[in-house]
Amino acid sequence: MSVHRRASDAETGLSETNDTTVHTQDPPTDTSTKRQWLDWNDTWAWEIGSVTLAVVGLALLVAFLVTINNTPYANWQYTASPNTVVSIIVTITKAALLVPVSSCLGQLKWNLFQDPAPLYHMQVIDQASRGPWGSLEILLGGIFGSRTGSLTYIGAVITILALAVDPFAQQILTLPSRTVPALNATALTQTSQNWTSTGGLDQSDVHLELPPTLFTAIISGLMQTQRPLEPQCNALSCDFPEFVALGMCSKCEDVTARTDQKCQVEDDLAFWEGIPVHPALREAPTNCSYRTPSNFSFDFKHPQSIAYGTIGVDSDLHKSNNVTFNMNHWSLRPRADYPILGIQAPIVSLIEVDYIDPVRYIVSNATAPPTKPVITECAVYFCERRYAAGTFRPTTQDSSPLHVVDTQELIVKDAQEERPDIYSPDPFYFDPPKGSATLSKNPTYSMDHLTFNSFRPLMMSLFNSTNNGNRFNVSISDTLKLASFLRRGNLGEILDSMSTSVTDTIRKNGHGSEVSGKAFRDERFIQVRWPWIILPVVVALGSLALLLGTAIGSKQTDAVLWKCMVLPLLSSDLHTTPEHRIASVRSADGMTAMSKNMRAVVVQDEGPLTFKEK
Repeated sequence: MSVHRRASDAETGLSETNDTTVHTQDPPTDTSTKRQWLDWNDTWAWEIGSVTLAVVGLALLVAFLVTINNTPYANWQYTASPNTVVSIIVTITKAALLVPVSSCLGQLKWNLFQDPAPLYHMQVIDQASRGPWGSLEILLGGIFGSRTGSLTYIGAVITILALAVDPFAQQILTLPSRTVPALNATALTQTSQNWTSTGGLDQSDVHLELPPTLFTAIISGLMQTQRPLEPQCNALSCDFPEFVALGMCSKCEDVTARTDQKCQVEDDLAFWEGIPVHPALREAPTNCSYRTPSNFSFDFKHPQSIAYGTIGVDSDLHKSNNVTFNMNHWSLRPRADYPILGIQAPIVSLIEVDYIDPVRYIVSNATAPPTKPVITECAVYFCERRYAAGTFRPTTQDSSPLHVVDTQELIVKDAQEERPDIYSPDPFYFDPPKGSATLSKNPTYSMDHLTFNSFRPLMMSLFNSTNNGNRFNVSISDTLKLASFLRRGNLGEILDSMSTSVTDTIRKNGHGSEVSGKAFRDERFIQVRWPWIILPVVVALGSLALLLGTAIGSKQTDAVLWKCMVLPLLSSDLHTTPEHRIASVRSADGMTAMSKNMRAVVVQDEGPLTFKEK
């Protein structure tokens, strides 16, 4: 250090005109420091080791994710969850990545001042090396025109992106559910192609009466209280293949439009006796006969009651000019195996006549025929039912049993039905009608004589809604009061419910077979969402690129690897112009404002580290 001063005469005893220059020199030092075997601070060894650790961490993370991807979560037998393992690996990797980023930003501030640069950049780059806030300041400065170099921007971006690495890591793994086969689970449903009365409790002691199980199935089906036959499935869901079963079917059609109607004037004079109506209304064709498409005939001769309206004014002051016939008629009429609706040999065919709506006449339409009653033809018959392949879920409230997709009528083989011995041990065998193919690949349908011969008499009596007046021969329909129930429901739906109930009973009889299905359960499994790993990879690659760029730049400028050290700044000199006396500023804002206007460069010689304003 060289000191120039002027001594007074009192101090030196010399005249005022003599200038004395005193040269003081520091003791000689050895400027050549001895390099240790491993000088960590003067190399990039720590940074290279940290980047290597980060790369190894990413490799371990990828290997771990590949290993556990799509594996059952139940197989994970460790205390720490997979998400915890991922979080640990990512945390260590991120910590290792931030070491070279911080060192590179620290070194970049020294590299920057190898050429003249604003002194303020020393401050902002140093802050960026210490955390996200300084990095954000660099990025904002770059937006508003402050140029600190592309590598500093990369380092600032990596520092800020590192904040999001942990949240992204939490999204890498998810635990959805999937359906897998359930081992040791039951998946069975029942089917049968034959019925044989088993005797015992299911054997009726009444001549030609159905077994109690079948009779109960018919009644519960008509009442629509039967419980559908559900498969046996003790898993989450069961898949069943297609199968065919012997059963009962029904078919109904509204044939009102195809029913012939012939009406004529009532020839019974006593019918109008005492009814004050206009003479023209007495010519109304109220006496009608009907013939359905199945050649079933019935007549309507006398309505239940007649109501007449207001007294006419212009025509006849003593006669009503309108009349209403209240029909109030409903009947269900069974017939034995009469072909109907394309069914060749039904157990019973039914004709429902519903004449509820009144018929109203006025003078102007007195000669028009009355409206037809609603006429429905139905058939109940033996059939084979094909059940579609489907999935049954016992735990779901809206789950329904397997449903029927096709049916085929079955008739007794030729000459079998005429056998007189109803107790014959030989069963009746069924075939589809001629010209029709069976739905089953192995069709062998049979039913014992007693059961087969009991169906028709029961249903003839069950669906007969007319009372013949013989108190000793009352139909089952009257005994059970079924007419009141059947007339208020949709006959087609009621018969379909009955047919399904009987079919389910036949399917679960002791001579049936079991259809095996496949049981499934829900399983939680580990799924890797690979896009969420992109950010950690980008941060790692960015850190590696930043380290390479900084190391190459430092080598090219022959800059000393001070990195984040503050000691060189404490021991440095700052030579400024007289107008920039920054050392005398005592406020942060004032020093910041002045440093932005000062451009300095590092002067490297054998003397102390010097920042010289340019």
